[in-house]
Amino acid sequence: MSSPVYANLRTLFTTLLLLVAIPALAKNPWEAVKKPSNQLPASIGGYSNGCLSGAEEMPLRGEGFQLVRTGRDRHYGNPYLVEFLKDFSNAVEENQLGRLQIGDMSMARGGPFSSGHRSHQMGLDADIWFSQDERAAERPLSSWERDNISAIPMADERKHILLEKNWDPRIPNILRIASEDPRVARIFVHPTVKRKMCDIAGSDNEWLRKVRPWWGHNYHFHVRLNCPPEDKSCKPQAPPRGKPCEGGLDWWFSDEFYAILNGTAPTKPKPKPEKPPKKPEMPTQCAQVLTAPAAKP
Repeated sequence: MSSPVYANLRTLFTTLLLLVAIPALAKNPWEAVKKPSNQLPASIGGYSNGCLSGAEEMPLRGEGFQLVRTGRDRHYGNPYLVEFLKDFSNAVEENQLGRLQIGDMSMARGGPFSSGHRSHQMGLDADIWFSQDERAAERPLSSWERDNISAIPMADERKHILLEKNWDPRIPNILRIASEDPRVARIFVHPTVKRKMCDIAGSDNEWLRKVRPWWGHNYHFHVRLNCPPEDKSCKPQAPPRGKPCEGGLDWWFSDEFYAILNGTAPTKPKPKPEKPPKKPEMPTQCAQVLTAPAAKP
């Protein structure tokens, strides 16, 4: 029996078996798959609920950059992201602003992480350290160094203050290069870093519109790209609203925020839901991405 119907049924049956078997091998099947799929590149779904087909692995080192934390196996992206990171690194180096150290991107087929990120799921997000040991940045790192050297924090997360002794004056110029690139949708930084850059920029602050304050991000900034052109499987994020240095930034330094940060905010009792909330379903194409054959080296 070799009809097209039989072939389709056999493919469906194989896919279902794999979907049942992979979770048995790992709590998170997306972390169990170590190679990109042999499909065309596509960012599927949303930044916090999606996957990545046809991913490209970021080189360990290139003009103006090198990778760190490679042991986490999170250095894959849509080719659109890889191209941007290479262009961005080149521009940073050409402007004599140092060498970028690039951390987490996405896993080989995107998807959710067991820990560390809610986003980074469809190959369009990357974490980049604010500053680092200059001597380490200028030479190839050993595999041990890539996973063990430390970034330099720009802010104290608990006290929510800028660590002025660690402030790198190159940071605003580096972030401006990224922000003014039309491929970039957002850049997430620690609120104190955003406030510092607003103080420095004065009225020349339109480029800071894309730079958004967010939890954490005291030792790295997070670049998020817009959906690649013609990628119809990608769910875009709305453009940032409001003035570049007003509005939402104030809340991060309010009494309400400090109460939340220090665990002293009053909590209102919440009614117990009749049923536990369901996790959002992943796009249907992600089942095919997860089980597709690996791309050839």
